[in-house]
Amino acid sequence: MRVVAGVYEGPSAHGILRVAASLKDVWVIFRASAHEEYFQVLWGPWARYEGRAPVSPSPAGRGAESLQRDVLEVVRRHPGVGAVIVARSDSALLSGEEVPEVRLPAREDRPRRLFRCPWQKPGLGEHEAADLMLAELVREYAVPQEKTPEPSVNLFGAPVLDPRAEAEMDELQRLLAGLGVGVNARVPLGASLEDLRNLPRAWANVVLYREAGESATRFLKERFGMPRITTPMIGSAGTGAALRAVGEACSTSEERVRRLVFRELAQTAKLPWYARLLSPRTLRGKKVAIFGDFTYAVGLGYALSREVGAKIAWSGTYLSHLEHDFSFHAGTFTEKTFVAEEPGEVALRVERTRPDLLIATHFEREAAERSGASFLPLCPPAAVHPFVRLPLMGYRGAALLADAVDGALRRTRSPSPAAPEEPVWTGEALAALEEVPAFLRGRARRLAEERARELGEHRITREILEDSRF
Repeated sequence: MRVVAGVYEGPSAHGILRVAASLKDVWVIFRASAHEEYFQVLWGPWARYEGRAPVSPSPAGRGAESLQRDVLEVVRRHPGVGAVIVARSDSALLSGEEVPEVRLPAREDRPRRLFRCPWQKPGLGEHEAADLMLAELVREYAVPQEKTPEPSVNLFGAPVLDPRAEAEMDELQRLLAGLGVGVNARVPLGASLEDLRNLPRAWANVVLYREAGESATRFLKERFGMPRITTPMIGSAGTGAALRAVGEACSTSEERVRRLVFRELAQTAKLPWYARLLSPRTLRGKKVAIFGDFTYAVGLGYALSREVGAKIAWSGTYLSHLEHDFSFHAGTFTEKTFVAEEPGEVALRVERTRPDLLIATHFEREAAERSGASFLPLCPPAAVHPFVRLPLMGYRGAALLADAVDGALRRTRSPSPAAPEEPVWTGEALAALEEVPAFLRGRARRLAEERARELGEHRITREILEDSRF
């Protein structure tokens, strides 16, 4: 079960399930083995919605007749469902299972639609699958519409199980109201199929979480000419830049945008105040390292480097399908960018860099403690799902970021030893390391380097690697 196996994102089915469970009138038939039916377990403690998730298990490998029975049962029990999605688990994909053609009973008011997700394949990650699923739904339902009489936008945020998704949409909707701009739809969280149909009524699309809304908003731009605002709304500068872009797309006067920004800077955001008064004592001249998804890793890097003056030692992401775009954006505030899909690889970088502040996922907590770095787990995936959901985006998010950074750096840290000299791997040892399964490779590398240090060796040979094997 990849979602709990020490990796950063789940399998493709998890992304499909998250998008589908965010929407109304959508149901998923999950073709999987019994041990892969974990989504209902996560739904209660993480989503905290009443009832069960809109997911029905369907044993993999049972053929078209079994799937047809499951489809008919979903429609019988939930007659209001307008879209049925068939998602396959990793084991079903690895077994080569195809989704057979099945009959979907008609509905009196509007036709039901079946989505078979033919693009699913082994190795496809959760975030890329979520992006593809939402784009497929938008392509199917969005139709030409007249624009709303008053300026409005669509908000594309993170799907369900993200602890900040709803709070961040609330924060942006509050700011947009100050510009006189309405919200046509919030996607995918809480949107209906009718909302998807009416997406082209908005004047523009605001992409809060690129990982889920990239392909859908690109389609809306190409098909309906709808502008996209993609600036990460993290920090005061990023939020202001996004609001100015919204004002331009919605023909809002520059003076109105300027008044809103100045008011929020004076009354809500605390990051600029922190940067001017406190950061010289707590952050300037210190090394900051960032690792996470795309949106938060890039947005936090922009905010801390440009607004606070922090030196970003490096910034990394686990989303390999966004590697090119990530390197382009993160390269504007740090010279070192990378992609790593295993926590062990990130831990090695942390131990070698010894940053003063590490902003990353919850998987990096132990590495921060070993290196003596202050630690903020601000990037998804999150280990904590609080009852009070607070935004990290917008001007309220900028105030929370200032508090979090200041609090982390003021905590007393235990002194850390000097970073060990980076060992040299022989070609034979590297070849042997490549034979280790990918999900264990980072740990194997770390253990081999620790063993070499114990032996006082600077070169890691095949023998040392095999001696350190767990």
